[in-house]
Amino acid sequence: MISDLADVVAACGSAIAVVVTVVFALRQLRSAQTANQTLVAIELLTRDRSSDEFLRAEDFVLNELTLRHPPPDVSVSDLPAEARHQVVRLSLYYNGLGQMLAFAAVDPRLLVGTVSYRSRQAWRVLEPYILAERAQRGETYLSHFEHLVHSATHNPWATAVRKFNLQRFGSYPAELGMNDGSTKALSRQHEVA
Repeated sequence: MISDLADVVAACGSAIAVVVTVVFALRQLRSAQTANQTLVAIELLTRDRSSDEFLRAEDFVLNELTLRHPPPDVSVSDLPAEARHQVVRLSLYYNGLGQMLAFAAVDPRLLVGTVSYRSRQAWRVLEPYILAERAQRGETYLSHFEHLVHSATHNPWATAVRKFNLQRFGSYPAELGMNDGSTKALSRQHEVA
């Protein structure tokens, strides 16, 4: 009877040890996957975004596209080859980041903190071209790009700065227009003088 009880206790102990081992192995696997995905995101955010080709594409889209090929009713595929190349280069970059965001492959704070402003600028210019393309292809064209921008719009960086408890200086020069209350007196003193 006692040996049967000892066998049951030993079997339960072994089962618990197996469960604990499996739980820790799964956590380790998730951690490794997250680390790999974070490395891919960092690579995209640093190397690609600072490449000459990306910067040319961004400059073209933000400063020349609407002048050379005014919307509406111009889809991405209607653009001449060189303009289409620049638009696709920029769009696919942000679409790829949006895919990582949608599939939770990377911490959203990493993306919102690094591409929020620039992705919203690009979307503002490209939206009519993308919507015209969707009218031809279907509504999923560059949908992850839109998801990224939607997330950036509804989670503005200024809010994230406060939420993530990032450190900031107590005051800024008045000419920057970023007064936090502590520079009001300073700017008034300059006006009086």
